[in-house]
Order: sequence, then C-alpha cells, then structure tokens
Amino acid sequence: MHLHSIQFCFRSRDAIRTLLRFLLILGFSAWICRSLAGDVSVPSHWAFQPLQVSTPQIHTEGQGMGDSPIDGWIQAQLDRLGLKANAVADVYTLFRRIHFDLTGLPPTPEDIRQFIQNPTPEAYAQSIDRLLASPAYGERWGRFWLDLARYADTNGADENMAHPNAWRYRDYVIRSLNQDKPFDQFLREQIAGDLLPSTGDLDADQDQIIATGFLALGPKMLAEQDKEKLLIDVVDEQIDVISQTFLGLTVSCARCHDHKFDPIAQADYFAMAGIFRSTKTLANTDHVSRWVESVIDLPENSSIMAKYQEEQDQIRSDLAAIETDLEAENREKRLKELKDQLKKLETAGPPLPRTMAVTEGEPQDLPVHVRGNHLTPKSDSTARGVIPLFEACLPSPSVAATTSGRLELADWLADPKHPLTARVFVNRVWQRHFGEGLVRSPSNFGLRGDEPTHPELLDWLAGEFIRNGWSMKKLHRTILLSDAYRRSSHPNSFNASRDPDNLWLWRQNRRRLEAEPIRDALLFVSGQLDLSGSGPLSGLEKNQSYYRSDPASFEKRTRAIYLPVVRAAGYEMFATFDAADPAAHHQQRASTIVPSQALFLLNNELSMQSARALAVRTAELFDEHTVDGLQELYLCLLGRPARVEELELLERALQPAAGSSTTSPTSPTSPTTAEWERICRVLLAANEFVYVQ
Repeated sequence: MHLHSIQFCFRSRDAIRTLLRFLLILGFSAWICRSLAGDVSVPSHWAFQPLQVSTPQIHTEGQGMGDSPIDGWIQAQLDRLGLKANAVADVYTLFRRIHFDLTGLPPTPEDIRQFIQNPTPEAYAQSIDRLLASPAYGERWGRFWLDLARYADTNGADENMAHPNAWRYRDYVIRSLNQDKPFDQFLREQIAGDLLPSTGDLDADQDQIIATGFLALGPKMLAEQDKEKLLIDVVDEQIDVISQTFLGLTVSCARCHDHKFDPIAQADYFAMAGIFRSTKTLANTDHVSRWVESVIDLPENSSIMAKYQEEQDQIRSDLAAIETDLEAENREKRLKELKDQLKKLETAGPPLPRTMAVTEGEPQDLPVHVRGNHLTPKSDSTARGVIPLFEACLPSPSVAATTSGRLELADWLADPKHPLTARVFVNRVWQRHFGEGLVRSPSNFGLRGDEPTHPELLDWLAGEFIRNGWSMKKLHRTILLSDAYRRSSHPNSFNASRDPDNLWLWRQNRRRLEAEPIRDALLFVSGQLDLSGSGPLSGLEKNQSYYRSDPASFEKRTRAIYLPVVRAAGYEMFATFDAADPAAHHQQRASTIVPSQALFLLNNELSMQSARALAVRTAELFDEHTVDGLQELYLCLLGRPARVEELELLERALQPAAGSSTTSPTSPTSPTTAEWERICRVLLAANEFVYVQ
C-alpha cells in the first residue's frame, strides 16, 4: 500500500503510528520464527543501529543567535509541513525560562533589570554560563537524576528502615553535575566505582565508592525469609533501573520469558543477572537483612578509631576493677551494665563515616529460571555477560572468571560506539528543556517506544555530546542557544490544527513547575530560602523504621532536594504537585491541574508565611511608593513588569475601605502590611507563578 493511500485511510497521526507499531510487532514475530529455525538476525530498528552522522543543515534565517544546526533540522520539517515557527519569546519570558530550567529558582528583580539594560545575544549566552556555574545548577539537575535513580532516605517495602547515609549519594550527584563530570565517567562510577583504579585524589576516590549507592538505593523486602528470592529480586531491581536509565530498554521484562517485543532473550537477562548476583548488595541475610555500607577513607578516621578503642579500654578496665573488688556495693548490677555497654559498643562498631555501596561478591553464573522462579532453574548456567543485541555496533565484552563483570558492563555502556547510551541521555536533557523528548518515551527506545520526531537531530546531538567529552554543560548550552528553545509558547490556531501536540516544535511548550521548584520559589521570593544545604539528615537513625513522615522534618528552609525522601510516607505538598514515586525509576513527572493545587497556594501555611514575609519587606521598602512596590512584586514573582490595567486594578485593591480607621479626608494613606499581604497571596497563587512560559 502506498503512503498516500495510508494517509487517505487514516487521517489522524495516531492511527498511522498505531499501524506502524503493529507492523513492527509483526516484524518481531517473524524474527522469533527465524530465531527458532536457527536464523537469528536483529531487526533493523532505528535505536539498535550505530549513530548516523549527518551533515548539519544550517538555518540561515535565524532570529538572533545565528547558525545552530538544531534549527536547520527543525526548520526543514516545519517547511515540509507548511508550519510557521513562533518568534523568539520576549526577553522577560526568556530570562525567567533559563533561570528555572538551569537552577530551579526565579531571577531576582536586580538580575532582570541588569539583563534588560543589554538584552543582546552575547548577554544571553553569558547568562547561561553564569547559571551553569551556579551551585544551584547541580541542585536543579541533580533532582532530575534522582528521579531516575529512585533515590530515597528510607527503604520502603516491608521494613521502611532509614537510609541514614543515602545523603552521600545525593550530594555526590549534585557535586558531579556542578563539576561537569563527563557523563561516561559518571556512568562508570555508579555501576563499578569500587572497581575503578585510584585517581590519586582522596575526594575523587571517595566519590567512586559513594557512586555505587546507585545500585544499593532500591527498595528491598528485608524481612523476606526466602533469602535466595530476596537476592534475585534485588538483582532484578538493579537490572531494571540500569536498563531503563542508561539503555532506554525494559530488560527486566525478560526475567520470566523472552521479551515480548524487543529482541532480548530470557538467557540474555540471566547473563546480565549473573553480574549482579556476583555483586554484594546485602551485608547479611539475617531475619531482617541489611545492606552494605562501606567505610569512607577520611583523615579523621584515625582519631575516631582511637576514641573508640579508648572507650572499649575504659569499660574493660572498669570491669576488671569491679571483678577484683568482691566487697563493692551492687557489684553484680554495675557488672551487668558495663558488659551491656561493651557488647553494644562492639556490635555497633566504630562510628566511622559510611556510605551505601556495593562490593564484589562471589563470582557465579546463573541458570535460566523457568518462569522467573528461582526454585525452578534449568540445568545449565548462562555465562555472565551483556545483551548481545548490539554486536553490529560494538563487540560484547568477555567477563573474567574471577570478577563480577560490573566493570566490563560499565565500560560497554560508556563506549562511544554504543548506539543507545548517548542517545538516551541527550533525549532526557532535551525533554527537560522542552517538556517532551525528541523520543517521547524517554525510558523505552525499544520497538514499543515512540520513534524520534527528528532522528538526524537526535543523532547529531548524541555525536556532539561524545565529541565534546560527554560534557553535560556544553550540551545544555548547545540546546539553549538554539532558536527552537528560545521560541515563544504562544498559540497559533493554524499550526495547532496541523500539529496539536507540537511534535515539530513550532513553539516552545508551556510547562508547569514541578513540586520542588514551586516550594523553593515560594521561599526564595520571600527571602526565606537557606541556600547552604547538603549534608546528613537529622532524625534518621540507623535500624529505625519509618511508617509516617515527621512534619517538622519538612519545615527546614533548605532547598527541597535536601529534604528527606520517605518511601510510602511522602511530603503532602510534593504529592499535591505530582512528585516522583521514589520506589522506582521515574522517567517523566506527571503534570496535572487539579483544584487542590490552587487551594494549597492560597491556604497552605507555607504559602501564607511566604506572603507574609514578602509583604513585610515590600511595606518597608515601598512605604509611600505603591506603584513601585507593585512593579517590584511583579518582577520578583512573575519575572516581568506589571501592565497598566494590572496596576490600576491592584492600586484599587490596596486602597483602604471607605470609613476605615486608616482613611484620611485630606491625603491618601500608604498600604498596610496586611493589605500588601493580601496582594502577595493573590500573586503567589497566580497561574503565571507556577508556569514557565
């Protein structure tokens, strides 16, 4: 059937995409039949092929930034479809957009005024560089990564025990992003940091151990009494988070049977499972199991050990003294107390700094488990290894008999010739800047995932990412300097009739802020945000279970990324604004619009405190200059000056009611703090405050 015939029969794009998916499934079914007959060939799915190097199409009619290849490919599609791209957004909108996108915080009125004085392309590029160099950049983009890594400060599952040292992984992620650590190194450290050679730098070597917390963070059924089931379930969870995060594939679907859609056999799954079954994630398999916590090598460790030994020696000395003094009053009671103290001290061990991590276990190959059940293994074991799906791009590594294979897996994933690693990551960065990826199923690049709208652009970005040393900051800069990113989000009825989902990027997508930047912005604009965060969380004790969140723990004024993440008992505000479920890899936040969100912004104590603090400051600074005060509020909260009609409306709202004690028959009075607070509450609850245009 010709393409024109298909378009005639199926007028909607969704119907065409459904048909294409059906044809892909039929093709995979044929692949299975050929495999059973001994003819195993990989389907020619776009994501399984090497990066395609295309000559950039330079768009010479750009709107101020010049010759970004991004705009060439996008404009070519717009021209083909007869769509006209939106103009670049106004400077206020654009300046607020890059601040929230790169730091998760709004620009200050002073920043805005300074930029408006010289809104040139050079000043815009300099603003991007300034924001990328800010510590707030790592806090903003670290939160995105923690969604993928299913970060939490408690275990969840049956025993919601505290992860008192998980914060070290959180801070490692933020630190790595701020350092612009190459992504291939970032990947290697999280999968096999404990196996990498020493860098000669103490801090860098510590980070390599801390990074493996990525594998240890998942929820575990710690009280599971079938310990072999517990261990293989941990392995399955690790395969799932690695394959979705780095490969954009759902490899765990092949635990019980050959993958129904992607060419991943059950034997491939168990080859990979052997790598993680040969990795030690649990320190013990007691009645309630415990995870591995590795000691971090710090200079103060020697003094900690000396103090610990001194405490033990003192108790033993006291015991010896009591045992020789048989006439001492209450000898037996004191003896028991000291013995209990000594036992508790020896059980806890020295209070050395520790981090959630993994280590090498006993190397072993696993047999295929029939229907994924560890109680029904096949007789033959499957050699440890990686998915042999990409042999045409790069050879699969062999795993030494004496190692788990994690280092080989990490090197294979970070190889520049791997067809998925760079594609998946640059698509995630694009997704965060546009609301949707070039591939709209960011954790599924398989046959059931969406195809890229601009495949040449995706591959060019991936190739540039690798050529630029896997630099995340350079990738941001490339995207943010394009006309495509800088467009306005204004509607266009003609374009919308042809491309309602904005697949072809004729406009920027209007996006609601996530829970964390909404909360941080409320505190920031009111002068209450503590920017000194990081470090351990108070109130999380070792071996303690948590079944509800302590509201006081969320009252801290640090950035939201430093608040505790308690599985199964999250922060109410975060749930209201669609925070990620920390129990699993989360590829994309939902963005709902429900009445409870507006009610929160109007009535929650956090909103009211922020409005009150902002009102006090405004009343002090603009006592007799109402219009100036209103303009300052608009710049602070909405990132733009107030319009004439808005000023008129709010000036009337600020005037005291007739007959009130504050009115004067001869002269107007300045607004009271209470009146300013009412205006602040209205603006903080405005739709424009929680949206990036």
